[in-house]
Amino acid sequence: MATRFLDGDRDAIAQICFVTHNAEESARWFADLVGKAMPEERGAAPPEVAKATYLGKPATVGCKIRMFQFGNIDVEFLEPGPEPSAWRDLLERKGPGCHHIAFRTRNMTEKSAYLESKGHALLQRGETRGGVGRYAYFDTEPQLGVLFELLERDIERDPQP
Repeated sequence: MATRFLDGDRDAIAQICFVTHNAEESARWFADLVGKAMPEERGAAPPEVAKATYLGKPATVGCKIRMFQFGNIDVEFLEPGPEPSAWRDLLERKGPGCHHIAFRTRNMTEKSAYLESKGHALLQRGETRGGVGRYAYFDTEPQLGVLFELLERDIERDPQP
């Protein structure tokens, strides 16, 4: 098991995500503020691709996403679907705001075990659109007020069990 969360240049902060009641409206405000073009709307992978779990059980989760790309980090605006999810839960409890900080990793198995060994429960996980990677949210809200997300892309993935 890993003895630390980040491994130099192998893992990096990839994204900051804000949950909102209306991703289009929030993204339009942000685009105007920072002078960037309005990004296309994306969504979660379809259930048969996502194979999502939420609180340890199979789940169908949906969302609308607007992603701004900067040189060193992405800023995401996410509007959750009506079904229970890590996104919906935080939005209903706290209102719009920062949902997670995402870290790119090459070893989801090792980093997940590390976070869980530190007492941060896995809340939600699934495969990404196109089936080219995966994501997982861990409960770091008591310590940070936001969640940690791990992102792993197949093309960068280390061999793992």
